[in-house]
Amino acid sequence: MTTFDPMKGVFGLLPTPYTEDLEIHTTDLQTSANFCCESGQHGIVWPVMVGEFYFLGEEERIRNLDAVLETVNGRLPLVFGCSGISVPQTLLYARAAQQAGVDSIIAMAPARTNAATAIDMFKRLGEVFDGPIMVQNADSYAPLTGEQIVQLAEDVPQIEYVKEERQPGPQHIGEVKELAGDRIKTIFGGTAGKVLPAEMTRGADGCMPACEFGDLLAKIMELWWAGDETGARELHTRLLPLINLENHQFVRYILKRRGVLTSMVERAPAPHELDAEDKREISVLLKAIENDVESYPFGAE
Repeated sequence: MTTFDPMKGVFGLLPTPYTEDLEIHTTDLQTSANFCCESGQHGIVWPVMVGEFYFLGEEERIRNLDAVLETVNGRLPLVFGCSGISVPQTLLYARAAQQAGVDSIIAMAPARTNAATAIDMFKRLGEVFDGPIMVQNADSYAPLTGEQIVQLAEDVPQIEYVKEERQPGPQHIGEVKELAGDRIKTIFGGTAGKVLPAEMTRGADGCMPACEFGDLLAKIMELWWAGDETGARELHTRLLPLINLENHQFVRYILKRRGVLTSMVERAPAPHELDAEDKREISVLLKAIENDVESYPFGAE
């Protein structure tokens, strides 16, 4: 287990690519992890919502964790998503993460449960994983209040990080920051980085977006940390029209144009594929940020 303390910045969320027979495309997954390492992102997370954890089987998910770890090889912190359809399944993934030696795990309560189940689950996670634990706090998955997060962090010492996704995100980030102080090392925002400046203003020191523009979001955070708020906001303004379009298909499309993915296959295909006009509009929007890209330039439509 590599030590990164504290973990902060832009942690790119990997999509889960698939082959034509709907198996996990391990090579593309590894290429996505390498892209995060080489493009200046600060960490990697797989699989969470962007990685469609809810479509993945237990054996294939654990096997591909090993493949991602091999690719990353300690260059960045790797956070393994342990969310599952039940608490026992979440614990199974946490045990696998412990054995594999990942840097951290992240989880949220199973769907259709409540805060009591979430609190109990995180206490159980603390019994099977001895590294840093991240609480993913999302509206649709038994969200916790700021007070409950602080108490949970007191009860489970490994809970050091929070990805706060209750909406409106910036307000709830501010709530957790005020209540937790330094007890939570980093509060990560979500929503693809759409409101990243507002989140940083409220106390976020991290962001977990899909990885296709993670390098540019990392630049925004680094400009902000360097005291150049104007430059950070200017780059964010140019990037925003693109991340406003984000969905699973869009993430795959951009990564394919950047030479990262070879496959656009989805286990649950989007109801409407990107057509020629969509792609032309994306190409127009890419011109606003293409000079900010230092590696993996955008290829043709």
